Amino acid sequence: MISIFRTAVTLALSLSFTACVSTNSPESGRALSTGIEPKMAMQALKDGNDRYLSGDVRTHDWLHERIAKTGRDGQTPSVGILTCADSRTPPELIFDQGVGSLFVVRIAGNFQNDVGIGTFEYGVAALGVHTIVVLGHTKCGAVNATVEGKELPGRMSSFVAAIRPALANAPKGADGRVSTTDAEIANVRWQAAELVKRSDILTKAVADGNLQVVGAMYDVETGAVRFLD
Repeated sequence: MISIFRTAVTLALSLSFTACVSTNSPESGRALSTGIEPKMAMQALKDGNDRYLSGDVRTHDWLHERIAKTGRDGQTPSVGILTCADSRTPPELIFDQGVGSLFVVRIAGNFQNDVGIGTFEYGVAALGVHTIVVLGHTKCGAVNATVEGKELPGRMSSFVAAIRPALANAPKGADGRVSTTDAEIANVRWQAAELVKRSDILTKAVADGNLQVVGAMYDVETGAVRFLD
């Protein structure tokens, strides 16, 4: 019964996605202007961050061309980014990538949830996303609030609840506490693992060699990105 259900879902998604991206023909050349080859993804992001740090950004050189092309032909992003809503962490600027290259989910504390997972499932299954980066950052208020065990008003407590499990196995200092820095890294690693673990689509894509999921940390003081092992 489960296999029949999955087959039906896959067929429905295929038909739906075909209709959505029917303009993605070889003649359109769409992938040529927005695609990043899987083997080049990490280097492209590192190079982009280097340009960002040096001030030699290039996105402005072809911004209008990208807007017109993606508006006409649709999107083919290569890289998905799960990052924080913090105003200091705009991924298109950090990696010097333009319109159509990145498929981004932003939420306080850069944690995965059903909506985020579904978004990346769509990116992988329909749009050709082959790399997902879970990008944490220094001085993260959401992570710090979790470390401090603060009671937050309204719905803000939801992101503390989502981050807390990530800190269970984080290294503790001599005082028995997890530092914010270690917590930020632990959160990235845990959220990246859970993102794949909780999705059959992403798990299969990784197993088939069609998707890589990596973690990274952004320093809000220097602008540098460090990819985690």
